[in-house]
Amino acid sequence: MAIHKEQFNLARQTKTLEYRRARFLDDGQNLEALVRQAWGQFGTQAERTITFSDDRSSCGLRARDCNANGFAVHCGRYTDGQGVGTIPTVPAPEVEVGERPPEPGENFLNSDLMALISGNHVICMNCGRNAGSLRIYLQQLFRKAGMPDESRQFELVRIGSPDKLAIIEAVGVKSIDLEVDISEATAFEVVEGDGGGGIWQSIKQNFGNALAAVTARDESVEQLRTAERGTMKVSINVPKGDLDAAKHGLDDFAEEVVEDEESDAFTIHLRDGRTTIKPNEVSVRKQVKLETAANSVSVFQAWDAMETYMGELNENGQIEA
Repeated sequence: MAIHKEQFNLARQTKTLEYRRARFLDDGQNLEALVRQAWGQFGTQAERTITFSDDRSSCGLRARDCNANGFAVHCGRYTDGQGVGTIPTVPAPEVEVGERPPEPGENFLNSDLMALISGNHVICMNCGRNAGSLRIYLQQLFRKAGMPDESRQFELVRIGSPDKLAIIEAVGVKSIDLEVDISEATAFEVVEGDGGGGIWQSIKQNFGNALAAVTARDESVEQLRTAERGTMKVSINVPKGDLDAAKHGLDDFAEEVVEDEESDAFTIHLRDGRTTIKPNEVSVRKQVKLETAANSVSVFQAWDAMETYMGELNENGQIEA
């Protein structure tokens, strides 16, 4: 029987690995050690399952001890009893989507996430916005394991690309366009400089007195006085010939925006008049091609790619940054 080479060409997907860092309220905590301890307390995936109020569940499927390179985990997300959709492949003018219920003793995988944790350094894949799915799962696993409150008081923060920060420092910032939530950033808080929180609090902390020098000349900021609810784009800029203090403040604020976990709607325009920096360009990340497995990718290939990436970050000094 002839065997065609194409039979061995497995489908592949492009996935993004992202570097994050665990930042605890108590600086003495070590995420890798905590995950190893909690994972080791539960012998099966059933024991490592966390069920949320909307009946979704996340479960620790398996792990790999990478020794000095860290501890790798694979978690599945599913809804108990939910069927899987099926699409007929026989040609027809119209077809209906069918549904096959799970067999007894199984559930269908909705999605999954994978991570490599080395100390407080984390390589994530499919971990949700701001790595929230991984963070929440681990926090609840630590709770289930009876670990102290301080073990759960952490964030998985995005680390700004050193290349982008270096560009900001070298070239300088001309303006920053922000998508502003009017219900949170009112005219009184922003224009008058009183109250406020979130990104505007960050502006005031990093700009200091330079904030007034910049916003007083920016008509789009003044428009907030008449705005009510919704969002609008606000451009904060330093006009030509403005104060050096304001320029320095805008550079500092740009660096803060780059590393702010909640800042996901901005464009930074640099003073060279050509270069812009956007949210998807600032986090430390790498794209890899992995073989498709079920409705995910090969977990072993993903873990291997994560170990390689962690090594690369170590070599270029990002881990110590």
